[in-house]
Amino acid sequence: MKWKIMIIEDDFLLAEQMQALLCGQYEVRCVKRFDHVVADVQAYEPHLVLLDINLPGHDGFYWCEKLRILSNVPILFISARSTMQDTLRAIRLGGDDYVVKPFCPELLEAKIEAMLRRNEQYQEQKTIDLGYGLVYLENGQVLLHENAKVDLTPAERRLFSVLVHRKGCLVLRTELMLDLWETDQFIEDGMLSTLVSRLRQKLKQTCGNGVILTAKGKGYYIE
Repeated sequence: MKWKIMIIEDDFLLAEQMQALLCGQYEVRCVKRFDHVVADVQAYEPHLVLLDINLPGHDGFYWCEKLRILSNVPILFISARSTMQDTLRAIRLGGDDYVVKPFCPELLEAKIEAMLRRNEQYQEQKTIDLGYGLVYLENGQVLLHENAKVDLTPAERRLFSVLVHRKGCLVLRTELMLDLWETDQFIEDGMLSTLVSRLRQKLKQTCGNGVILTAKGKGYYIE
């Protein structure tokens, strides 16, 4: 079975070009109307969404926020808007990565492959007890609180996975950026800080403790 990718892009020529680029390896569908995006995603059940920001009606930020209420599907923003403010907003709303147009096709393919690989679920589960009622299923990258699944976005799940695998050790910010985005130059500190803050808040709301600790100016760790 092929991975399924949904392209939400109102430049139909670009959408068709991306579809042609990816259709040999993936099953790809392009959105043609932009008034029922969430319903279209739910109906298609893609493994990854490519999302533009400048869309007719509601923009990509709006649709990302709506999708995150219902789904943890990986979301890769693709936009001509290249400011750090736009990138940070995309990450804060639950986006997992950001590519600026015009982009190198090989870069897009590499990011998609990496996101899908990291999001893949495995059958065998190894459990790690984190305290506070939290149990982590290592191979499936699933976090449970008192046997109920904690909904994490793909980026949050990857971040937590790196920290859990290095439990008791400090993970440097540069290491985390390389693990999450495969570069320590693509993003600024604010993007990683935003992701950590968002995950801490979610954990605190779930179990009463933020779990992730900070070594100021160096990195993060879980005791």
